[in-house]
Amino acid sequence: MIMLFGHKIIALCTSRVYDAGHHRLIRVLNDNLTKFNYRLFIYTLNTDLYWNEEANCAEKSVFDLIPYDKIDGVIIMDEKIKSRSITEHIVKCANASGLPVISVDGEHKGALTVRFDYEKGFENMMRHVIEHHKVKRPHFMAGIKDNFFSEQRMEVFKRVIAENGIAFDESMVSYGNFWAKPAQAAAKELCKREQLPDAVICANDVMAINVCDIFLKNGIRVPEDVIITGFDGIDEAQYNVPKLSTVSTDWSVLADELSKAVLDYFGRKKTEGVINVMPLLIPNESCGCESFTGSSDTYLSKLNDSFYRYQDDVRNLYDISVRMQMSPAAEQAAWVIYDELMHDMCIIVKKEIFDSEHNYILEDIPEKGHAIMYDSYRSDRVIRDFDSNELAPNLEEKISDIHPLIFNALDYMGRNLGYICFSFKNYDITDYTKTAQINNSVSMGLGGFINMQYQLYLADKLEKMYKNDKLTGLYTRTGYEKYYEQLLRRNVDKNTTLTVIMSDLNGLKQINDTYGHNAGDIAISAAAKALVSCTPDDAVCVRYGGDEMVALIAGEVDVDKIISDIDGYLDEYNKHSGLKFEVITSCGSFTEKLTHDFDLQYAIRQADRTMYEVKKRKKGLA
Repeated sequence: MIMLFGHKIIALCTSRVYDAGHHRLIRVLNDNLTKFNYRLFIYTLNTDLYWNEEANCAEKSVFDLIPYDKIDGVIIMDEKIKSRSITEHIVKCANASGLPVISVDGEHKGALTVRFDYEKGFENMMRHVIEHHKVKRPHFMAGIKDNFFSEQRMEVFKRVIAENGIAFDESMVSYGNFWAKPAQAAAKELCKREQLPDAVICANDVMAINVCDIFLKNGIRVPEDVIITGFDGIDEAQYNVPKLSTVSTDWSVLADELSKAVLDYFGRKKTEGVINVMPLLIPNESCGCESFTGSSDTYLSKLNDSFYRYQDDVRNLYDISVRMQMSPAAEQAAWVIYDELMHDMCIIVKKEIFDSEHNYILEDIPEKGHAIMYDSYRSDRVIRDFDSNELAPNLEEKISDIHPLIFNALDYMGRNLGYICFSFKNYDITDYTKTAQINNSVSMGLGGFINMQYQLYLADKLEKMYKNDKLTGLYTRTGYEKYYEQLLRRNVDKNTTLTVIMSDLNGLKQINDTYGHNAGDIAISAAAKALVSCTPDDAVCVRYGGDEMVALIAGEVDVDKIISDIDGYLDEYNKHSGLKFEVITSCGSFTEKLTHDFDLQYAIRQADRTMYEVKKRKKGLA
């Protein structure tokens, strides 16, 4: 045994921990195993994969979090996950680490199988309907075509009716795909038949409940006209009218058998094989038997409370998600999460999602490690680095509690963003239900935040491209207007002057023709640096044309000194540049009081005129 902080750890791989029956299994399994110093780490999906092996579901990356070097065994809820490739990968990884594996309702090489004997359970229901109720015109509402469980129950149907002298034909079968709407559609077709079957035996309870509903709406009595039975024993079967005859796959019983298997198999007392758990036949009103009311557990008592709380929680989580997306920075997005809904949990994210210069959703970015973005057990609200090998902050304290840790992967548009670790101090099914809601809201919030930050980055980059000349860094001629407007608003009606300096590079054509355009770019860049360096910090400097540059300066300045400083700057530059040519500019200026009627274009033309006078004088001196 590996023993983490003195406890034996089991990774339970599953889906939908909030389903009533599955929640019951987790509670019983955990209570049984904690007595023997085991602790559960639950790695869960919030949706079933429905055997779609091609599905690009980032949520399944939760199973990549399993720390095979820190655990003592793996339990896989094969029928809950519904993906052969995922379960086989988990088995392979566990076997490679020398860990025992138990597969529930699925057979895999290298794993012990614990399963309900669905075949025998369905046979018991078939014999009850055919042999006890003497049905002569049975009809089978199958699941999905070619699905193993559906086909297995089909074979049982054929076998039992054959043993009772009833010939099978294809009209005895409809397909409800294990779900409500397909079952309703199939039931409507049955209602159109001249002769109804005297029993509809469904492959699961969901289909049976919906077939019953359609028949009753069409004036067909259940069970007086048609017997209807289900299979699975879901809680809703008790509240159907009439109460549904079913076969209960009692999760509590499965949990007990699973607990025994862990103690035997993980302790190496048992080898690979199959442990069958017999489902319980529950005859009820829908087949004409006496009314049976099983234990409602906590399901009905919490239904109303959960329903009304659910509406409020959904709205609050939506608001959290929106505010995360609109946050100006990661720290503010983290602050948004601190809400009373987000209790007993921490959020661990990939640090690269905060790289606003790249869109993590669309690009492959080098890994930068992990960070704790949220921790309900801390009040400092600081995003801090975290080694994901530690699984969760204060792990020793968390696993010292008897309740399971639940891990959910954060995913957005097919990309894994990190994970949430829930560490509830109870088995409240309402809390378990909220794990999916919280995971979805945080995933959407983070994904939207990433996209928004990248959009802001692109907008800023585009604005800089628009307003700043790439070569000189000065504002472009079309990009400086708003900065001039800001300067105008700050200084107009304050008896302030505005000085315009026009700077023009001398001999650019000769530099280009003699030394190439790259040399010309070097000269333009040097002239721009001279203008920026010698004008005040709040001056608006613009590349006005190819080699023409303008500086707009508010307030009293010594224009002659600025122009002299520009010449001096370039003299020093020429001494040390190592270039075969000199960079020389000519500057002109114009100054006038700044009013609402100030004509900037007129001022630039006047500065340009004086600049050309200076240029002529410099050429005369050359």
